[in-house]
Amino acid sequence: MQRQLKLNDSILTRSSKNKIISHLTTARLLLLGFLIIILVGTLLLLLPFSTKEGKSINFIDALFTATSATCVTGLSVVPTAGTFSAFGQVVILILIQIGGLGFMTITSFFYCMLSRKLSLRRRLSMSEEMAQTSMQGLRNIAIKIMILALGAEILGVIFLTIGFCIQGISFGTALWYGIFHSVSAFCNAGFDIVSLTGVSLIDYNNNYLILITLALLIGIGGVGFIVLVDISEHKLFSKWSLHTKVVIMMTIALTFGGAFLFWLAERTNPDTIGNMPLLGQWVNCYFHSVSCRTAGFACIPVDKMHNLSISLSMGLMFIGAAPGSTGGGIKVTTLYILITYVIATLKQKKEYVVDKKAIGTNTLAKAASTVLLAMFILFISAMMIFAAENRKGTQNLLMLIFEQISAYSTCGLSMGVTSSITTFSKLVLIMDMYLGRIGAFTFFMSFARSNREQSKIKYPEANINV
Repeated sequence: MQRQLKLNDSILTRSSKNKIISHLTTARLLLLGFLIIILVGTLLLLLPFSTKEGKSINFIDALFTATSATCVTGLSVVPTAGTFSAFGQVVILILIQIGGLGFMTITSFFYCMLSRKLSLRRRLSMSEEMAQTSMQGLRNIAIKIMILALGAEILGVIFLTIGFCIQGISFGTALWYGIFHSVSAFCNAGFDIVSLTGVSLIDYNNNYLILITLALLIGIGGVGFIVLVDISEHKLFSKWSLHTKVVIMMTIALTFGGAFLFWLAERTNPDTIGNMPLLGQWVNCYFHSVSCRTAGFACIPVDKMHNLSISLSMGLMFIGAAPGSTGGGIKVTTLYILITYVIATLKQKKEYVVDKKAIGTNTLAKAASTVLLAMFILFISAMMIFAAENRKGTQNLLMLIFEQISAYSTCGLSMGVTSSITTFSKLVLIMDMYLGRIGAFTFFMSFARSNREQSKIKYPEANINV
């Protein structure tokens, strides 16, 4: 009798575990994974030896910093260099690396190193995290991603260490600066440890070696791991996938187009680049344009830029980087898909063909949903922050909108108001950073019930005037 009861209990326990596992979809697993990492990082940053002597940090600020690091944003409520000890900076660096590469990619890499097979759930999570439509070859992709990432970061460490040594910094300190900023740049995080007052890299805007190295690291991390793997395997442009071609073309257009517009707007502004030589103006405008693509390093004071440059910065932040990259935003491919469909609609075409391939309605639906959900989240968040701050003046409202877009796009550029906002507004920005890193589409999809049974009934299309 007792043996039968134990058997029944074990069966019930096993069935309850199976029910819990069945509810853990790929999207929910990603949400839960990032949340656990953020909470662990928060607890580590709250330890007494995580901050410098005479400094302390409360729970909300620790949560904000951990979220910003894990979501590779870079927004800070306290100066990283002036607040955190060497241990605290290492914790932030580890959170950046995990958040940038993706915890599923890192754990899958170690699984491969231990010669273990990837489970179906793990492969689904990896494909979702990297925005990969196919699960074929994920084992080799995980290994190549780690090799490419570590290779780029090591090269960045070398050049950045040289750059910081040129500034007169000792080799040991310059090496640590090189390691931290190389990881932060490649992961598009934007955290820095060279400014005690939180002015980012403004004091280094005349060191072109540092700026160009960081810009290249940001660009490499921002094009996406699938693009990097594709380019490493196919050297010729003609053999690249359509996704790679779109990402590269859009990245070049947005980066250099944005840099040129920044130069036109700021070339006479003495508070930004007006007093720099022509080469310095071009390098700083190029760096700022790259940084707006979700990196968050500042080489010029953002709050002193002209309104045109601020508006352009917000636009680039909203667009963001590429799918499956270390960056955020609605993604360059989403913008490309919407532009192509607008062109197709204007030409009264039923479909739009690119490189002998038609862009499907499912792709359009996902792109449109991504933009609409992003705008919905930004609108709701803005209303909540405006109500909490109750600030007067259009300039203050512009600053708050800028910080919010920077948080959602996981960019990290700031106009200097993040540290002075209320606790409630900080919580709103924390949620924005979390949703921006996970993706609004993935977040809401995790709570939606999927209708696996496709109806065999086809309804007639409705004609609604637009």
